[in-house]
Amino acid sequence: MVDNAANRALRTMDLIPYILENPGVSIGRLAKQFSVSEKQIESDLQLIFMCGLPGYTPYELIDLIFEDGVVSIINPQVLDKPRRFTKSELVVIALGLQILSELSNSDPTRLSKIKVLSEKISKLGSSNSVVFAPSSSNSSFVEVISKAITDQKSLNLQYLSLVKDDVSDRTVIPHSLYFMNGNLYLSALDLTAKADRVFKVELIKRCEIGNEISNEVINEPNSIVEVTLDVNKAHINFIERNSSIITATDEQDKCFRVHLKLSNLEWLKRSILSNSPGIKVISPTSLAQEVSQLATALLASYQAIKPI
Repeated sequence: MVDNAANRALRTMDLIPYILENPGVSIGRLAKQFSVSEKQIESDLQLIFMCGLPGYTPYELIDLIFEDGVVSIINPQVLDKPRRFTKSELVVIALGLQILSELSNSDPTRLSKIKVLSEKISKLGSSNSVVFAPSSSNSSFVEVISKAITDQKSLNLQYLSLVKDDVSDRTVIPHSLYFMNGNLYLSALDLTAKADRVFKVELIKRCEIGNEISNEVINEPNSIVEVTLDVNKAHINFIERNSSIITATDEQDKCFRVHLKLSNLEWLKRSILSNSPGIKVISPTSLAQEVSQLATALLASYQAIKPI
């Protein structure tokens, strides 16, 4: 996040009530709590020294003690309470809680706590400021998948592949469930392909818990490859769709430097070619060469076709 004047002002309004609740808090803890550097927190505290009510005499300024690496506030003026959530913040929190509730069907205690918190959030602000729509996800499959992940068991799936336009039986080791662009996905190891796959939950036609995962399978070393790509900003949907295998993303001038860990390079080659020239392979060099060779072969095939 860019630390502009607006962000700094909002952080300052959050700093004051937090320090009041935690007198003697250290600079290091404040920096960790607000996800900024200690130098930035010190700069914010120096700014607070000069803030207060109109009149701006020592009697109207915020009284703050800042020494030996710890902070306390004696007179916060009118900033003693945390600021209210904006409508956008309420929506984000509400959606997050709704997602958590859908992923917690197998844990009644956790689900109960989430529902209590959701009710509190929905009542903040004006009446009906946040309305929860009925869930469209298949809750029975979510519960089965969640239980398999918790119990470290495999899953037997019947899955509709939109790419191949067929229904196939899969045996997978589930890793995690996650939401992306309003859809629920399952990240899992396909035991037949011996590679990680991502399954759209709404395309699962049957889902049953299988056998316990043996230690050999759990500890089996996967041929994980680390890949670095430059993704043009116009192709940001590639990053959104594949967030489960992306370990880091650095924004640059005209692109995103994306770092991935995966085991299925064949899929990645096809994906790079389908987004060409919007994605460039930085490393490993062998992958860049293979993609270049595939692209050359495809172009040669097109050139070989004689017009009718």
